Amino acid sequence: MTWLTARELAGLPGMPLCEKRAREKLERLATASRPRTGRVGGGLEYDTSALPEETRAALAARQITKAGSTALTLVEPAPVRSFAPPEQPLPGQLVPVPGRRPPSQADKAVADARVRLVTVVQELVPLHGIKRACALLAAQLVTGEAGAELQAVARAANQRARGDQVSARTLERWAGTHRASGWWGLLPVAVEVAVLPERIPEDVAAVLGLYHSRDPQFRKLTLAAQKVTRMLGRDYDTWQALYARARRALDKLGKSHEANVALIKSRHTGSERDARLPFKRRDDSHLAPLDVFVIDGHTFKAKVRHPDHGAPFAPELTLVLDRRTRKIMGWSVSLSENVIAVGDALRHAIGQWGIPAIVYSDNGAGETAKAMDCPVDGFMARLGIEHKTGIPGKPQARGVIERGWQTHAINCARQFGSYQGSDVDGGTFRKVAAELAKEQRALRRAEQTGEVIRLSPKCPTWAQFVDAIEQMVAEYNAEHRHRSLPKRADGKHMTPDEAWEALFDPSLQHKPTQGELRELFMPAVLRTARRGEVVFFNQHYTAPELMRRDVDGREVSVRYDIHDPSWVRIYTLDGDFVCDARWAGNRVDDQPKAVVQMAREKRVAATVKRREQQIETALRELQPSLQPDTLSLPEPGAAFVLVPSIVEASASSLTTSSSTGEAAQAASGRPFFDTASERYEWLMRNRTRWDEDDAAWLRKYVAGDGYEGLADYYTARGLAWDGAGDENSPAFKSAL
Repeated sequence: MTWLTARELAGLPGMPLCEKRAREKLERLATASRPRTGRVGGGLEYDTSALPEETRAALAARQITKAGSTALTLVEPAPVRSFAPPEQPLPGQLVPVPGRRPPSQADKAVADARVRLVTVVQELVPLHGIKRACALLAAQLVTGEAGAELQAVARAANQRARGDQVSARTLERWAGTHRASGWWGLLPVAVEVAVLPERIPEDVAAVLGLYHSRDPQFRKLTLAAQKVTRMLGRDYDTWQALYARARRALDKLGKSHEANVALIKSRHTGSERDARLPFKRRDDSHLAPLDVFVIDGHTFKAKVRHPDHGAPFAPELTLVLDRRTRKIMGWSVSLSENVIAVGDALRHAIGQWGIPAIVYSDNGAGETAKAMDCPVDGFMARLGIEHKTGIPGKPQARGVIERGWQTHAINCARQFGSYQGSDVDGGTFRKVAAELAKEQRALRRAEQTGEVIRLSPKCPTWAQFVDAIEQMVAEYNAEHRHRSLPKRADGKHMTPDEAWEALFDPSLQHKPTQGELRELFMPAVLRTARRGEVVFFNQHYTAPELMRRDVDGREVSVRYDIHDPSWVRIYTLDGDFVCDARWAGNRVDDQPKAVVQMAREKRVAATVKRREQQIETALRELQPSLQPDTLSLPEPGAAFVLVPSIVEASASSLTTSSSTGEAAQAASGRPFFDTASERYEWLMRNRTRWDEDDAAWLRKYVAGDGYEGLADYYTARGLAWDGAGDENSPAFKSAL
């Protein structure tokens, strides 16, 4: 049923030309009316189904012409549109039939044209009914009264080259199909559903079961068929027939998307599965600069000379990237990934550009430390930043920076001769590694002989490495044209610097001062103040203000400078400043140690222990394999000896069960040493207990490579060789 006003009906065949006279005629015909809906001004609109025949025919012709004027866009090259069904269809909405192959662009154009014709028919139904509406449209398509545009739609609606003629019966069929199945029912593609037998044979099902497992030995269907053939006790030569049957069944299953997804989920897990399943593209067009910072750290793919001892190693590079503009906001280099490196990169970015709203990172040790995420004193809490971390094994959300490593960081490492990426030539890599190892051996010999060694130019120094990173960041921001950034007037994509200048709003920037940066990025820990002091890293810091009633015996926030261990800054848990506490503790060391120094000592100790374990493992290869001793029973009448416990063991009992040297060592109260370094440390801490064997052993040990490699380690602990073992020194003679 169609409702029109008197003004819209005036001038049609059978109706007066004047709006007033048309309204009077409608009242004489007793035409049903109602107030106009959705319009301002009031008035009435009338039911057109009660109008004279000639008036309704004119209305139909006018509607057909109007529909044809808007249908041209459907037969021209249409804009890109998605025909994928929604994840959860709306009530009454139809979804495509499972098993149908995806429609082509030609099939989609045919369905769109048919929908257009069905829409024209539905507009005529209130005036003429479904059968007469289809007949009227078909007749006007034949005579040309429908218009050139609607005839073009009719030509596109025909699956084959039938011209622009569409029968009334075809239009009725299309209208019914559209009412029952929607747009999908008007596709000219036949439904192709995989047909499987009602019951799959057990041997074929067993092959498919092994193939769908996560066992790597059944990654190929042939291996699964061979395994099942052996398990069933059949002739091995028959596995090919079983394989062919399983392949046919698998091909039938594979025609459905559910089966393919099930196969992927059953054979793969984690990131491997996600890399094969559909994904969601993340749109960051709604973001603004400084909304989201993405931070990540990777090991540099080239060997660099250590800033302390000069040995080649792979440093850690941390980058901070703005999500919207892809601009590298800050960076830092360190010996390993830790919270100090991550905080320094973030401080560098915020000091130059401002504080972001969100920081996105992975779940590395440096990104999830308490110094970052502590709700009281973490970097993020103090800066008011929301810290989000990715799901382990799912780096898709950090794709903007993960891909960036291939763009700039890897290319930066390739310029050095010590490059060790996955695409490096194997022979070249081995030659460079051998050259650097030979260089380190020569340097150790030169420390004793005084020989001048020429360093290899293939391994850059620390200063050269830092300069290369700085140049890499500047070139990337100024020259790299990112495809995800908007285009300029000349059609080229913007660089990160150009995108920042175009999108950045200075009114949204909050850039702290250098003093605020130092205060905000001081790492903090929670400690309890007791009797005017706090204990931090086994170092005591005191201040009179710590005896305040609201501070003594309570937890406080201790903020420290990683390079200056002589003082710490004390805050309450509410953020109120208390005082600056000074180092005045009772310690073994003459001077306090910085956090960086303690971290260096810890790293050296772990390296030494790891190397000692490797040496012990290598030496065991030279020892004969252990064989179980032959069981010997005591002679009849021989007395059984009761072995006392360790606590009750005396020197005499130990002599009967161990060697003479071990018994003497046990009787003297000396511990047993697993490594030479342990014996050296014990002797240096117990100089009054040296004997002649100890003196000879010490002279031999300090002259060898073992002591040379651990010299820095011993010096840091106050155990360095100070000449006390010299035979002419008074201290050495007194020890003997």
